[in-house]
Amino acid sequence: MYALVIGRAYPSETTGMMGIFEFEQAKALNNYGCEAVYAFCDTRSIKSLQKFGYYNIVSNSVKVYGYHLPIKGLPQKIFSNIKKKCYKKILDKIITIKGVPDIIHVHFPLLTLSEEIWELLKDLKRPIVVTEHWTKVQIKNLEPFRITLLKQIVEESAEFICVGEQLKKSVVDLTNTNRNIMVIPNMVSSEFYYEKPDMEGLNKFNFVSVGRLMEVKRFNHVIEAFTLAFKGNKEAQLTIVGDGLLYNKLKRQIKDLDMNNQIQLTGFLSRKETAKLIKRSNALVSASVLETFGVPFIEAMACGKPIIGIKNGPIDIYIDESNGILFEQENVEDLARALKQMYAEMESYDNKKIADRAYELFSEEAIAKCLKKTYEELINS
Repeated sequence: MYALVIGRAYPSETTGMMGIFEFEQAKALNNYGCEAVYAFCDTRSIKSLQKFGYYNIVSNSVKVYGYHLPIKGLPQKIFSNIKKKCYKKILDKIITIKGVPDIIHVHFPLLTLSEEIWELLKDLKRPIVVTEHWTKVQIKNLEPFRITLLKQIVEESAEFICVGEQLKKSVVDLTNTNRNIMVIPNMVSSEFYYEKPDMEGLNKFNFVSVGRLMEVKRFNHVIEAFTLAFKGNKEAQLTIVGDGLLYNKLKRQIKDLDMNNQIQLTGFLSRKETAKLIKRSNALVSASVLETFGVPFIEAMACGKPIIGIKNGPIDIYIDESNGILFEQENVEDLARALKQMYAEMESYDNKKIADRAYELFSEEAIAKCLKKTYEELINS
């Protein structure tokens, strides 16, 4: 069986790693018995992309075909026409070399597709699986033409998948569909795994929080709650990993609270550096009020770390007393309570069991096998 996986871009550190979720699923499929070919047409602005032209490599045994096409900002009709022509060239090249795929899997459909590109894919007469990840779908902040396209794709795809329950609910609300929508969570990278922690020289309790420094992530609440819970307790430390527009504002907040000796902002870290930091921490905390899934949660769990997150958030169904604590969102006092509870009860968590459960739910093997089973059922139906 061979699958054509279509994503937003080919991930690169120089361009912000866009496409990482899609490409890593293609790699996982390749590793677990389903040959995957990856296609993309990256249409970000020249400011973000700074590349142009056809792209064809083999990366981690995955054949990659795509275009770097920095045309964002052009009128919609011209934009769609150019993108369609590039996708037609990509599909023709792949079919000439590999033949028609057994199945097609499209990620971020409202970013990767147009009505014309959707018709190109349908013309291949193969089952099309679609996975939605996009935050703008979850908050229902879509232009009318995207809502129209979403309705069409939901009804015409062979299988429509969302990465979280809240995102699924928004898709149903936007499209009024009666069809079954699957929920398959995001996959955790293999760089995040359990190992007996090397805590030598670390005699402090280390909380870590990871994400883009933007308003909806509520890092200001994490800082405020941590200060309420632990100011003056030099054994408790908080490290915030990430970069963004609020970096300087958060830095000032930490200084104004006189918490420079207990709270650290690292700025952007690579995935490898982030994994190393999480492994040497005790727990992960997030106060984010907007996540389609919440990848930092599963990265921490895969490393065997308990987590703190909001109630009615994206991963409630995966959290219980064995692996974390939930608190009332937008409630700094309740977050402080959760932090103090985690600090006091840390010995009650079984780190290896947390990691084992995360592997069962979110590992490359778990997600690839789930997708492969879905593909096989569609092909055989």
